[in-house]
Amino acid sequence: MNDSPAYARGAGPFQSPSTLNDRLRFDAGELLVFARTLLEAAALAPDIAATVAQTLLEGDLLGHDTHGLQLLGGYLRELDAGSMKRAGTPRVIAERSVVATWDGERLPGPWLVHEAIQWATPRAKLHGQASVVIRRSHHIACLAAYLEHPARAGLVVLVSSSDPAVASVAPFGGTTAVFTPNPIAAGFPTGGDPVMIDISASVTTNGMTARLRDGGERGRHAWWLDDKGCPTNDPSV
Repeated sequence: MNDSPAYARGAGPFQSPSTLNDRLRFDAGELLVFARTLLEAAALAPDIAATVAQTLLEGDLLGHDTHGLQLLGGYLRELDAGSMKRAGTPRVIAERSVVATWDGERLPGPWLVHEAIQWATPRAKLHGQASVVIRRSHHIACLAAYLEHPARAGLVVLVSSSDPAVASVAPFGGTTAVFTPNPIAAGFPTGGDPVMIDISASVTTNGMTARLRDGGERGRHAWWLDDKGCPTNDPSV
């Protein structure tokens, strides 16, 4: 069993791109230090900064690069604006032996989710299941980044997220956004490496939509609806 973080399991050193189309490659350990240093410079509590940096890096290394370190700049702006809280603890709204509801107080989402998993893990081992619901969390980044540790501990883990304040998905046959992409991730233990699944209930994500739109690119398929409800591969509609 290998409990080391993903960045320690195969990240290569920086390599100059051979063509303009090749992606730059950086040492993951150095990226971790870089991200943590920037977050601490923005006055994020050191323990929270370390968890956020690790989670963003894990997202990149798991292949979800729209939800990895690309988010760091936005997180720093949110800290500067005061819309992401720098320190504190979640407020417990309700708690029983295996269930809890927390108010995240706008603390960084990656740290809140890790805290919730740490709360739930021993209870799930003792009672067979445990659940935590968090309201008023900040963005939680890549859901797959939370799966490996509990799955390697022999637990099935489910993580889901919704943001009703930012509707971007129209219901079938509609043209008005009502839902959010509502991602869901699941991790399952096996005799070896765990099975990890991270998908969106929508056909694509807001992060991928923004990346293609800002890059002037089109989707591989008709993933969006125009104002008449017609499918299109143009992410700018």
